[in-house]
Amino acid sequence: ADPVFLGDYPAVMRKRVGDRLPTFTEDEREALLGAWDFFGLNHYTSKYIASSGESGGTSWADDCGTTSYTKDLDGNAIGADSDSSWLKVVPWGFRKSLNWVKDRYDNPPILVTENGVSVPGESDAALEDALADTFRVDFYSQYIGNMSLAIDEDGVDVQGYFAWSFMDNFEWTDGYNVRFGMHYVDYDTEERYAKDSSRWYKDVIANNGW
Repeated sequence: ADPVFLGDYPAVMRKRVGDRLPTFTEDEREALLGAWDFFGLNHYTSKYIASSGESGGTSWADDCGTTSYTKDLDGNAIGADSDSSWLKVVPWGFRKSLNWVKDRYDNPPILVTENGVSVPGESDAALEDALADTFRVDFYSQYIGNMSLAIDEDGVDVQGYFAWSFMDNFEWTDGYNVRFGMHYVDYDTEERYAKDSSRWYKDVIANNGW
């Protein structure tokens, strides 16, 4: 987001990626700078990060120059497992991410465009058990709670929030193997069933909180 908010890529990115990054003319820089209406943030999880040093490679991982971890130095997990190998439940990381955007880009209006979780074992569970998605309710309660703290205590300008997702769907490389929806979809019959999380979220919206 740096080019539209600050006028160029970060200096560290230019250093690591080099001439594989495009350069901007002054006219292009002027056109880019400020060409935004809001900051859109997809957020699901957080990880610990450490420097991996210089590798000399040109892959995305090489360019990042970091290694990510889901356990601290004492071996404690950063958060609970979901049904997706890449997604740990780390509510406090959401608040930190929102504050990072605020601090880096001078507190722009933020729309959280995706936030949600896959429930462990939900895809293989009986329908009755899948609909009782307490794990997902707890996730949203904690993540929305940390977003509220970012707004009320930290002054982050969050103006919208979109939960992912309204119903189970095709999830990128996971396909239909994991479920993120507040409504259960029977992929054979295409019937849809409301999960407990949908009723909980409906009440949150109706009451503008809980």
